[in-house]
Amino acid sequence: MKKIVLIFLTVIAQVNVFGQVDKHGNPVFNSELISEEKLDGFELTSSYYTVDNNISNKGSSVYVIDKPTLTDYLKFARDLPSNFFIIHQGQSVMLMIMVMQKNDGSKTSLTYKIVNPNNGKSMQVPCNVWGEVSEKRADELVKLNVDTSAKIIDLANSGKGLLFNGIVYRIQPYDKLKAEVIEIAKQLAAPEEKIKDPIEYIKKETVGGKLDFNKLLEKETQTLFLYDGVAYNKKDFAIYLWGKKVKVIGINSSENAAKLWEEINGRTLTDSEKKAIINGFDSKTK
Repeated sequence: MKKIVLIFLTVIAQVNVFGQVDKHGNPVFNSELISEEKLDGFELTSSYYTVDNNISNKGSSVYVIDKPTLTDYLKFARDLPSNFFIIHQGQSVMLMIMVMQKNDGSKTSLTYKIVNPNNGKSMQVPCNVWGEVSEKRADELVKLNVDTSAKIIDLANSGKGLLFNGIVYRIQPYDKLKAEVIEIAKQLAAPEEKIKDPIEYIKKETVGGKLDFNKLLEKETQTLFLYDGVAYNKKDFAIYLWGKKVKVIGINSSENAAKLWEEINGRTLTDSEKKAIINGFDSKTK
């Protein structure tokens, strides 16, 4: 597992916030293992980037200051990645998923940065499990006792909140976060089931089934999805994912994929939709 974690560390450099590196050239962002588990067709390693041993550790690439203030602790906890996941089979890494948080004033947005280390390609998709601070970070801030009045509280409209430095922040529940990551991994990394008749399977599953990516994205509030340098709206990104999937299932060309989509949906693809299918079909990323 140590090798897997070292491989994952190379992804951190893409975040463009870390400076210090170890003797192997990897950014030093200390973390702890949460769990390792076997799922259907792959394994999931879950880890957490700690506040302690990073914020005041000069050997860490995210060192802030020797004696952090409460503001420093909160900014660290909310601005820097908290949870990351490795999808693998033994020592072979298939995908790496990091939860990224962006805070713009009172607005907090969350996305998953998904990287395929085998070809270096990455994509960003929105995270539906919202919160202003992750559950692991909230628990650690209370445990560190840097704010003696900090505590976890129940919120009136359900969920948990972190009371820290006199302000309450909604907590992102870890179990729901991991469940969403597992669903993403199943879509992108799980081995394909053996399909006797690919075309009939695709026709059956495209609307309301396993290939209905509109359902997967229906709760997303994000307007654009960036992948391989191309921005897609939600509708076109669902078609992009469909094009990528049907190639794996057995469709032999993007032209045939486009014709099949039109047959199933009973209409002609727009130019942007057809481009999305072609890009998805030609994508090398799993």
